[in-house]
Parts: sequence; C-alpha cells; structure tokens
Amino acid sequence: MLSTTDRKSRIKQLVVERLNLAIDPAAIGDDTSLFASDAEGGLGLDSVDALELAVALNAEFDVEIGDDDMGIFETVGRMAAFVDEKLQLI
Repeated sequence: MLSTTDRKSRIKQLVVERLNLAIDPAAIGDDTSLFASDAEGGLGLDSVDALELAVALNAEFDVEIGDDDMGIFETVGRMAAFVDEKLQLI
C-alpha cells in the first residue's frame, strides 16, 4: 500500500495525465487550489475536470466518490485525505 506522500504524488500524476496539463506534477502543491484561475495561483479546472478526476481516482484506488464528495477536488491534499480515509474503512 502506498504511503500518504506517495499517494499525493500519484494523484498529482493523475491530474496532469488525465487532464493533459502541460505542467510537471511536482509543481502542484498539496494545497494548490485546483479550481482557482492561473492568475490566482490555481490550475483553473472546471466541473468536467472534477468528473474526470473522480473516474481516475476510482480506477486507481478503487474508491467510490459520490455527489456529496465532490468538494474533495479542491486540492490534492483533500483528495489524498479522502482516499486515505476510504482505504482505512475497508
């Protein structure tokens, strides 16, 4: 099983790969706002991107993400914490 640090790195890779972003995954901070604009220091993602990330997290970590969980896509740190929590419940 991956450590939390490794899981965050993998989630950053998923964000870049699944959304075809032209950035280095390591350039994404754990607390970088995924939906804030570039000018605001974020990645400028939208709701369609969040759905794509939900599919990616489900495929990678086998966790179910419901409609009530969509707030986890604010930062990589929140996504990793959600995955950690779900995996500990199993």
